[in-house]
Amino acid sequence: MFLTLDQNRLPAGPGGIALWPLAEMCDGGDVLILQFAETRRGLARVLMLDFSSAAARTLVQLESDGQIVRGAAVLRARLHQDSAQWKLEKVSEIHLGATEALDGEHPLVSFARFTTAAGEQISLPVGVADKYSRGRRIYPSNPARSPGIGRRKPAANAATTS
Repeated sequence: MFLTLDQNRLPAGPGGIALWPLAEMCDGGDVLILQFAETRRGLARVLMLDFSSAAARTLVQLESDGQIVRGAAVLRARLHQDSAQWKLEKVSEIHLGATEALDGEHPLVSFARFTTAAGEQISLPVGVADKYSRGRRIYPSNPARSPGIGRRKPAANAATTS
C-alpha cells in the first residue's frame, strides 16, 4: 500500500488529473511496475502500484480504457530488508479474464495471471464471472510466434563464386 500526502500533490494538469511526485510504501509488499501507453508508439507512462490490492483492478481499467501495456515488472520489496535484498523480476506475460471454478459450490472466478521471466505464475482474483472464458493475453500485445516462423534455412547447395 502506498501513502500520499495532500501537501505533496501537484496542481491538476490537463483533464483534471492529480499527480503526486512522492508516495511512501506502507506495508512492504510486492509492487507492480507497469509501462503503458494509448498506442504502440505513443508516449509511455509508468505506474507503480501495490501488487496484491490494486494490480488486477488497474489492469481491467487500463484495458477498458484502450491502453496498451508495453512493459511490466514485479518489485519484491520488504520494509525490514536492506534494499540490496530487493528483487526486480521482469514479467513476461499478463493474461486477463481467464475463469476458473474453485470448487463445485462456488461460482466461476475471473483472474489476472502474471508470468515472470523465471516462469513463476501469480494469479489475482478480478471478480465473479457468469461464464467460462479463456481470457485474453494483454502483455505482450503481439501474437506469440512459433520457433520456426520467420527464420530462413541456408540453402543446402549454395553456389559459390571463385
